[in-house]
Amino acid sequence: MEYPVLEEENKKVRQLNVSWSEKSKWIWLVQEQEADTYGDFFTGFEYECGKVYFQISVDSNYVLYINGEFVESGQYADFPHYKVYDRLDITKYCKQGYNQIAITVWYYGIVGSQTYYAGNAALRFEIYNNEVLCAYSNEKTLSRQSKNYQNGLKKIITPQMGLSFHYDARIVEDWKTGNLNGFTESVIVDQMLSLHERPVKKLIVGERIETVLVKRGHNYWLYDLGCEEVGYLTLRIKSEKPQKIVIGYGEHIVDGKVRRIIDGRDFSVSLDAGIGVTEYTNYFRRLGLRYLEVHSEYDLEIDYVSVLRCSYPINRLKKRFESELRQQIYDTAVRTLELCMHEHYEDCPWREQALYAMDSRNQILCGYYAFKEYLFPRANLYLMSQSLREDGLLAICAPSDLDLTIPSFSLHYFTEIYEYTIYSGDKTLAKEVLPVLQSIITTFLERMKDGLVPKFEGKSYWNFYEWAEDLEGGEHDNAGADAALNCLLSIALDHLQKICDLLEVQADYGTIAESLNKRIREVFYRTDTTLYVNRCVEEKYSELVNSLAVLCGAAKGQEAKRICEILAGNHELTKTSLSMVCFKYDALLKTDKEKYRFFVLHDIEKKYKVMLDAGATSFWETELGEADFCGAASLCHGWSAMPVYYFNILEMKGVNYEM
Repeated sequence: MEYPVLEEENKKVRQLNVSWSEKSKWIWLVQEQEADTYGDFFTGFEYECGKVYFQISVDSNYVLYINGEFVESGQYADFPHYKVYDRLDITKYCKQGYNQIAITVWYYGIVGSQTYYAGNAALRFEIYNNEVLCAYSNEKTLSRQSKNYQNGLKKIITPQMGLSFHYDARIVEDWKTGNLNGFTESVIVDQMLSLHERPVKKLIVGERIETVLVKRGHNYWLYDLGCEEVGYLTLRIKSEKPQKIVIGYGEHIVDGKVRRIIDGRDFSVSLDAGIGVTEYTNYFRRLGLRYLEVHSEYDLEIDYVSVLRCSYPINRLKKRFESELRQQIYDTAVRTLELCMHEHYEDCPWREQALYAMDSRNQILCGYYAFKEYLFPRANLYLMSQSLREDGLLAICAPSDLDLTIPSFSLHYFTEIYEYTIYSGDKTLAKEVLPVLQSIITTFLERMKDGLVPKFEGKSYWNFYEWAEDLEGGEHDNAGADAALNCLLSIALDHLQKICDLLEVQADYGTIAESLNKRIREVFYRTDTTLYVNRCVEEKYSELVNSLAVLCGAAKGQEAKRICEILAGNHELTKTSLSMVCFKYDALLKTDKEKYRFFVLHDIEKKYKVMLDAGATSFWETELGEADFCGAASLCHGWSAMPVYYFNILEMKGVNYEM
């Protein structure tokens, strides 16, 4: 396979562990630390000329104002043991004389999220003017609990995303410009955290997206943004009475309304509007959506309700196809990738916004071709390495303190690291995370029984392989061994051996993989069907398991060819979902690229045309669309961007690129 050439700017890996002054301290409010709390902080400094830089790190999120003007927001999702800070050039916001710094910090404090690892409620900041420290956080920094945001609400949108919010716009004061009420000195938070500079760029906050009113009912408004979007809620309304406003959001409508409540999930935020005009923008919570609906208690005038588009700054490589359908599929796939790309790759912007090892493998691979950029995936992969659990596996997501892991996803991580090393030419990441890779492999090898790794048992382990019958991780009578897990382990061993070879580290993982492949064939292969079963205690077959058997090398030669003939024909195997169909394609292409090239291209066209014909502006989580998972399936899912990869490696005619 030919890989993109690594450009010089992509070889520059940013330095972490930048030192801070001992003068600045971690601080918080005088109140006890409680989950879902907002703190307002105020300070200032004198300015004459020169560059001004602001350094900030918080648990959990922040919004920064200078002289009453919004400047920036968005703490990088991190861990207490890997704490990240932003270094912001704030020169253009400064004026000669005294400058007022206002920061609102939102402390999540909840345990068990898949997008957050709980630490202490804390803020630390420093301001440098011409490289001279001129202001910093300490006990003299003024602070108070926010009067506008409802503290302790603890309303969950989804278990993955975490908290919603309620804002009281009836309270109008200008504390951001120094009219302080209820502020006291702060308290020192006793903690020593290693601080690392943000490894990715800050997001771009764009203009307000124009919306179309599609339905008006009694104290009810439904707006369409026109396509899938990601952004910060913004509104301007007018009310003759104080009243509560509830704003629901989603990717689809049912019976003329947004499906707001789905199996315990609540896709809504709220605010109290006062008499007169209320203008409000929330810079904390990114919303993934197409539709917004407003519910009010009384009559209301709405000037606008929408979002400010929020995106990661990336250069999209343009690709031209002769086929109009392939062009539309490709462009929509890239857009899907971009919508799932913020501080890290996320599975879907609507329901979870979580970084999974398996999902991100598809996204990162596509990103190499869509953007030819390597610092962003490097940061993703390093962040995942910091989620290593005591049992030697990666957490289900990064960051997350949820006591749950998907063992198979830890094995996909090896593929990501190997592919990053090959595509980027950067060996430093592989060197840094090699101990993590070795820890994961040791965990699997130490569990081996009779030459195979049995499925993991206990409430902390979800033996998931994909969203398909018999592979979703349900309980089975016999613990036994799953073919998918052992095939993935073989692939991981092979990739780890190749990584060690690149790093010139002596290892024998390849030999272990060969022995494992022999055992996989002995236990799972059935000569009568010429196929591999999902597990030894059941005679069930799937495209995924047989694809993995080919890819790991358990199935070779004529056996692999026969399996691929079955995969490409009409069969009764459990089919792969959009998340895992790449393994089917890869098995076919590995066995005979020329024979199956057009099959793969045409299969992609068939699957993705259905979505486009249904009006998709981004690609779905599964082929069933919103109807899957009891109405909770996402219509924008990062793993479904895979046409980007296959169109690049298989399309040969009528193609040209533009930067």
